[in-house]
Amino acid sequence: MKKVLFVVVLIVICLLSACSSNLTSKESVVNLYTKNEALFIDAASKKSFSDLEKINGVQKVLVWDNYVDIQCGGSGFGSSTHYYGIFFSEDDDLCAVDVAGPLNELVEDGNGYLYEQSDGDNEYYVEPLENHYYYYEAYF
Repeated sequence: MKKVLFVVVLIVICLLSACSSNLTSKESVVNLYTKNEALFIDAASKKSFSDLEKINGVQKVLVWDNYVDIQCGGSGFGSSTHYYGIFFSEDDDLCAVDVAGPLNELVEDGNGYLYEQSDGDNEYYVEPLENHYYYYEAYF
């Protein structure tokens, strides 16, 4: 009986993991944007971003005064937490999203910009996509 219960629990965990839309890599988030670019452009032109939550891989869309945060995934616990997503900033503010580092401390890194906290382990990376959208990742 215990073996059957264990197998059932294991199957449920595997099925839930397979259904997860948690994107935890730059490649997967950028691919999400690329595959759905027309929907992102349409959302920005209409200033209506709620339909983006219907895209597989988007976990939550938060609309703020100066940006829209399209959250795609995260991992870790406590001081080893990582966040991945896309944000829209009409005025192209690299640090609009609330997990950003200070603009004056961003340094060029590949196709984007990186902030590394000098007295801690926090990091923020941002990379322009197109049409006022940006890929971001943050580590705390």
